[in-house]
Amino acid sequence: FELHGRVDFGDGNTASLPALLAAFERGDGTVILDDGTRGLVPEDWLQRFAGIVSFGEAEGEFIRYRTSQASLLDALLAGQPAIAVDEVFARARQALQSFSGIGPRDPPASSQGHLREYQRGALGWLEFLRRFGFGGCLADDMGLGKTVMVLALLEGRRVSREPDAPRTSVAVVLRSLVYNWMDEAARFAPDLRVLDYT
Repeated sequence: FELHGRVDFGDGNTASLPALLAAFERGDGTVILDDGTRGLVPEDWLQRFAGIVSFGEAEGEFIRYRTSQASLLDALLAGQPAIAVDEVFARARQALQSFSGIGPRDPPASSQGHLREYQRGALGWLEFLRRFGFGGCLADDMGLGKTVMVLALLEGRRVSREPDAPRTSVAVVLRSLVYNWMDEAARFAPDLRVLDYT
């Protein structure tokens, strides 16, 4: 997400959020305004907005935030005057507000594997991470079926064919496990196209 904004210093003189962020990071109490003069960065402004801008990365005339920061950005912007959001952010906000929890998820009908209850819970967790653009890790003891859970996730993505979804996924495994992955992919998700790249 991109946060665009300018701070009005009066008489039509403004400064961009990235310029203010740079001044804040340098510890400067002033910022160069559009007309080349310097403006004092108000202390009350810093207290209200430093948290918002410091979580992002300045790029040109805006501040960029990762998708996983949508809820943080929404909370930081809550109650701020003159805030307008685009359709993508509005959808993300609505998804966050309507979120009711993580539940178990069934594998797609085309998946050949039977998932136990804890595996269905893990599949729900992985779907939650995907839905909100979060990174995550599925770490279980050996032998609990992580491979079949991930194959069910990949098969679900293949079947749904969401327009914006990546068409390719990469599973990085120990070299000694490559053949196991190939065998289990053929067994549990035979319609997945798999490439052994070793």
